[in-house]
Amino acid sequence: MTANTDKRFGPEPYQYDPFDGMNDEEFVADVEAALKAAQRRQTAISLRLPEELLERTKAEARRRGMPYQTLIKVLLERSLDRLGRAS
Repeated sequence: MTANTDKRFGPEPYQYDPFDGMNDEEFVADVEAALKAAQRRQTAISLRLPEELLERTKAEARRRGMPYQTLIKVLLERSLDRLGRAS
């Protein structure tokens, strides 16, 4: 078996270490920002979605290895950011 000299991790060849190339200060800043974001106040809501859309969302979340509600939050936030930049 040959040594793995590239910076991949996980079973898929396209998964790369997101912290590769960061110096210690950048890493600490990134971790602190993630912790701050995790502490944001959250409110539970009820949302009706078409069944097919929910199933597609769950399938995509499974493919990415994340909870589907997290994927919904990420997509919603990124979509709103993009809409804000477009206007």
